[in-house]
Amino acid sequence: MDPECSRLLPALCAVLADPRQLVADDTCLEKLLDWFKTVTEAESSLQLLQDHPCLMELLSHVLKPQDVSPRVLSFALRLVGVFAAQEDCFEYLQQGELLLGLFGESGAPGWAAWSIPSVRSGWIQGLCYLAHHPSALHFLADSGAVDTLFSLQGDPSLFVASAASQLLVHILALSMQGGAPGSPVPEAAAWPMCAQKIVNHVDESLHAKATPQVTQALNVLTTTFGRCHNPWTGVLWERLSPPVARLFERDPIPAVHALMDLLLSVARSGGCGDSGSPVLNFAACGLWEMLAQTLSRLSPIQAGPLALGTLKLQHCPQELRTQAFGVLLQPLACILKATTQAPGPPGLLDGTVGSLLTVDILLASKSACVGLLCQTLAHLEELQMLPQCPSPWPQVHLLQAALTILHLCDGSADPSSSAGGRLCGTLGGCVRVQRAALDFLGTLSQGTSPLELVLEVFAVLLKTLESPESSPMVP
Repeated sequence: MDPECSRLLPALCAVLADPRQLVADDTCLEKLLDWFKTVTEAESSLQLLQDHPCLMELLSHVLKPQDVSPRVLSFALRLVGVFAAQEDCFEYLQQGELLLGLFGESGAPGWAAWSIPSVRSGWIQGLCYLAHHPSALHFLADSGAVDTLFSLQGDPSLFVASAASQLLVHILALSMQGGAPGSPVPEAAAWPMCAQKIVNHVDESLHAKATPQVTQALNVLTTTFGRCHNPWTGVLWERLSPPVARLFERDPIPAVHALMDLLLSVARSGGCGDSGSPVLNFAACGLWEMLAQTLSRLSPIQAGPLALGTLKLQHCPQELRTQAFGVLLQPLACILKATTQAPGPPGLLDGTVGSLLTVDILLASKSACVGLLCQTLAHLEELQMLPQCPSPWPQVHLLQAALTILHLCDGSADPSSSAGGRLCGTLGGCVRVQRAALDFLGTLSQGTSPLELVLEVFAVLLKTLESPESSPMVP
């Protein structure tokens, strides 16, 4: 440490420990914490504490939280974590029971200041800093800190709740480090204590009746598979995929969006792990069946994002890709069927429950119809630009659907059914759908289309530009 900084440190600690000296804002404390991080990266944290007793005095003073402002409490919790990130300093701090007094169940969670989100956030960040070595894992398992993190997953502060979930993932990954390369991964029942505790909690939450608990468990798993690409994640999925699969048996399916995120996260992470060996056998673990079942169970507006995500996967079976593409095309196929005598794109509208649900949504209300069409057009526009774009691409049918939607919006459509008439009333003058269809036309222009359709496109565009009723937002 710089000699001048060393000279000023006692006075600084005295100011922070004095409740009468109010800290104006958090900016100076954040900069001070960054400075300590820089110092500890270059020096021994243990030596720093031994050479500057004022630091230990400040940290010990925090054990009397009634005499410290919430800002300083949050800062001190994080500072302890920065020091304890080095294992020898961690053991030194643990001898004096400072760590237990701050991070144990009877520590910060019992303070009156715990009701302040910044203090809870500082507690989580402090744990995150120190959770970098085996000694920390034993402390986390024995101190009750992991149990506190479980409860913080449902914190009213979304920032705190998210940080708690991410820290649980970090602890789980840290617990599973250290295995010899190429050695078999033990069954989940033989995992380290911290890992078992987290996995058991996730398992229990997946069986919970309350949707928030299910969501929390799914979020932890999604983050885990998104960050960790090691063989142990395959064992984790084998352990927890059965309760995940049972979520589909509920009516309604709980935490739909979180469930979709998890399935896609598992699918993206299941190729080759960090060691180059396969992490998951998709066929054996039933992932493709889960995705197919989810696509068939969800409403069209819910299934759209999952269908797009499925089509982006690199190792997706053709049958599942076909199903996902059909989900995306279904709303446009319904539009064509409702407004023309032709049956629409072959094989895309076969009278299944899915198509009937799509028609119901299109006719249910203006907001539902507009939302579904805008989402569909945006997804197809994105899909066409991707390497995973399906082939053959139904260019003609998509162009016909986009033109039909524009005719419905400007009132020039001549529907052939009562459903088409209702769509005219719903979409007439709808600027949002009109803009989405025009954007989609721009993307489709990169493909090859019949001359008569190209001429119709120009006619529609010219009419839109010349019409005094067109919104300035559209052209």
